[in-house]
Amino acid sequence: MASKKTWLKKIDPNLIIALGVLLTSFAALFVYVRQTNIMSEQSRILLEQTKSNAWPHLSLDMWVGDRDGKIVTYKFILQNKGIGPALIQSVKISYDGTHVENWAEFYKVLQVPDSIVTSQSTHNIHARVLAANGSMSVIDWSTSEGINDNTDLAMFIFDRGNKIKMEICYESIHGDTWKVTRNGFQSDLDELV
Repeated sequence: MASKKTWLKKIDPNLIIALGVLLTSFAALFVYVRQTNIMSEQSRILLEQTKSNAWPHLSLDMWVGDRDGKIVTYKFILQNKGIGPALIQSVKISYDGTHVENWAEFYKVLQVPDSIVTSQSTHNIHARVLAANGSMSVIDWSTSEGINDNTDLAMFIFDRGNKIKMEICYESIHGDTWKVTRNGFQSDLDELV
């Protein structure tokens, strides 16, 4: 028992204090690293929440109307149903797997007969910004009373509409990218059947 007391007498109180300080320092370092990880995760979540507050959501909607069995309204409207603006990056149109660069080339690939007048109302949507809740016409083959009669063209395109594909790539103001694809230029009900 005497040797135990000598051993305890040999331990310097400063050594005990130093060991306590060292242990406390390691505990503080662990807490600091853990807090840094938590703050980093919170920053990432906050950034994602900020991005989601500016996400666009585009839809390519078709409007078709007929009178006496003939199509008089046939147009496609691009709508931003999201809560942020959409920056349109590219538009790709194809017919039966063949990519076309413009509507004139589209009519050639579609083999529209010379007897049908090819006219349309269109807007260049490439590199445009579409505001939240905004919309713009992509293509309009509708017949306007006294101005143009696109009935034959609209019927011709509609009959071949299941082979037409349009893809629009867009991004948010934060650089997140998406694409909206429309397979078929016929009724949405045809896709559900």
